[in-house]
Amino acid sequence: MKKKILISSFLFACVFLVFASPKPENSSQGLTIERDNVGIILIDVQPSFVNIMYGEKEPVIERLEQLLVISDWFQIPLIATFEYPTEQKGWLPERLDKVFPKQATRLVKRTFNLCREPEVRSKVEELEKKQVVLAGCETDVCVLQSALGLLEMGYQVFLLEDCVFTNESHPAPALKRMYQAGVIPSTYKTFFYELFQTADRNDLPASWKERASSFFHLFKSPYKLTPWELKR
Repeated sequence: MKKKILISSFLFACVFLVFASPKPENSSQGLTIERDNVGIILIDVQPSFVNIMYGEKEPVIERLEQLLVISDWFQIPLIATFEYPTEQKGWLPERLDKVFPKQATRLVKRTFNLCREPEVRSKVEELEKKQVVLAGCETDVCVLQSALGLLEMGYQVFLLEDCVFTNESHPAPALKRMYQAGVIPSTYKTFFYELFQTADRNDLPASWKERASSFFHLFKSPYKLTPWELKR
């Protein structure tokens, strides 16, 4: 009898701790991306890093290109960081620079965690968004540290796995660490259709439809992108 009482008490205590424990700061946010509540952060997509990317470059660069296109088309605020010194590491590759949104922000950072860079941190806060989509490099350095920093700031962080890269052939530990910390895994295609929400074009925001003609020559359907393979 005493054993049963002890087990029951233990189970009750476990249930109590689960419900009584403080929830993460971003736990009250939605499970899906909200059009008006999301910003994009593009981390250090510079020639010095692109040149040493592990695996095929085209699938990643193509998706980064389309990410910039829809950021401009859908008017999603975007911040792009560039690791110091840019004289050596460069700025955006020309292909991506051509589609970089005019309203987007370019910032140089010296810290791997962008949240430790006062100017970058300030610009992120000025977006006044609670959700952040991450892309860029390196998966196991700046992306990892920045993702954890953004979580600490209370943001809901979505990582586009097919839009991040590194020279490391085995990024699984970095990805696992981010996901265990609370980062939400996603892909460019998932992000695009989560923004679109409907197959009925009549239900899309009026501003998207008005601007569509300016982006038809740049936009490529997610179904027509170069196949991408998950690296584990």
